[in-house]
Amino acid sequence: MARVNPVRDEAWGVAFGAGVLGLMSILLLQGVMGRLVRLPVQRDLDVSRFPAATVLAWVVMSAFVAGIVEETAYRGYLQRPIERRHGPAMAILISGTLFGFAHFSHPEVGLTLLPYYLAVAAVYGSLAYFTDSTLPSMVLHVGGNIFSAFDLFTRGRSEWQLTAAPPRLVWETGADAAFVGNVLAFLAASALTVWAFAALSRATRAAPGSIAALR
Repeated sequence: MARVNPVRDEAWGVAFGAGVLGLMSILLLQGVMGRLVRLPVQRDLDVSRFPAATVLAWVVMSAFVAGIVEETAYRGYLQRPIERRHGPAMAILISGTLFGFAHFSHPEVGLTLLPYYLAVAAVYGSLAYFTDSTLPSMVLHVGGNIFSAFDLFTRGRSEWQLTAAPPRLVWETGADAAFVGNVLAFLAASALTVWAFAALSRATRAAPGSIAALR
């Protein structure tokens, strides 16, 4: 039920590409959302107070713990049984909602960021469904957490923000070129993401002897 199943070599590249495109789409979506509503600014420790080695160990270890535990819990033990009874869409929605609520323990996270966590869960959950494994999502989750932490510490940018400083809302500036460009980039990235996941579905279903092929 932990869903830590091996992934065929030929499916790894497709899964990784689909996951990266999905995360890029989410970041672009947050760029659009950041112009529509005020997104919170992430608060964290002042890392200048600690030795660089301590910060590095903290970032890497916390990324591995969160990536492995959350993917095993939400995409493995929780999502998989719901998939079997109600299908992947309902399973990803339920597990993703709980995944989002779990992050409400962070002081800056509230309902405004729930769509962000649902979108992240959709990417990781789709990877788990099409590969019947949490390994690809674990790799992306760990890597994404490490990147986000260093981005926050070095540039002060939250993982759900394209820029460190909150941009002006579109209701104040109108639909300027930057906003329109962000929307078009999001739509293009989303289309590529759908195409990549369709390719992943074909790759895993065509694999002889794979669990996905037996669904």
